[in-house]
Amino acid sequence: MVVVTAPQRRIRYGVQQGFIVGVSVVSAALLLVPVAWMVGAGLRPIKEILSYPPTLLPKALTFQYFERILANPTYRHFFLNSAVLALATLALALVLGSLAAYGFSRYKFPGNKAVLMGILALLMLPRVTLIVPYFHLAHVVGLYDTLLGLIIVNTAFLLPTSTWLLKGYFDSLPEELEEAALVDGCIRVQAIWKIVLPLAVPGLIGVGTFVFIGSWNEYLLAVVLTETPRAQTLTVGLAQFFGQYVRDWNGIMALSTLASLPLVAVFVFLQRWVVQGLSSGAIK
Repeated sequence: MVVVTAPQRRIRYGVQQGFIVGVSVVSAALLLVPVAWMVGAGLRPIKEILSYPPTLLPKALTFQYFERILANPTYRHFFLNSAVLALATLALALVLGSLAAYGFSRYKFPGNKAVLMGILALLMLPRVTLIVPYFHLAHVVGLYDTLLGLIIVNTAFLLPTSTWLLKGYFDSLPEELEEAALVDGCIRVQAIWKIVLPLAVPGLIGVGTFVFIGSWNEYLLAVVLTETPRAQTLTVGLAQFFGQYVRDWNGIMALSTLASLPLVAVFVFLQRWVVQGLSSGAIK
């Protein structure tokens, strides 16, 4: 039997911690170097971006590319469209997903599992397989090239995921709290509003963040179901920088940086609730 002394345990613990820290630093560097290059490419002249060998630190800085993007009313409208799309999809997915998830979590009815499996099957369906039907349907009902059409389609794609994640979170909440509220005279809707939803705030924030990011980054549906800047989003506007013979790399990087700022802000301010909300429902 090998006896490990206290100094040996401390050395072993230090080696393990050093290894973990080293892997974390390398992983963070691999993730942050492309981000730093994106931001730097939006601030540097084009000759520095295309220079060889490439340099990570800029020699000269300019804000003209950001100013050009922000001064363009078309791109400001793209920002507005993306914000409206993401926030409207977020509201619909949370409201409808919460109601559906609560129903699946608290009520047992014939075919409950079959319906849940059907919702899960929708998550496995690639979006590209529904592009043609959605394109035709949008023309038929008059929602082609409208934000309303994009909101409805994005909600339809993100609602199954929202329902499944929220159901797992509602399953982790004790039913006795709602039963106590019902005994005290609350109706079911009041119990949901006053008891369940306040307790489910971390789950709602986690799912809401997932929905917001999915809507903000949506490209395939936006490029197929829109035609003019009236309803086009940032992702479609970004694709317009790629011409057949010319690519405006400074504009691409500047717009990519501006488009990433809302997502960065979401993670900076909501990171704790996002992790808690997406993980809490896994344990009941």
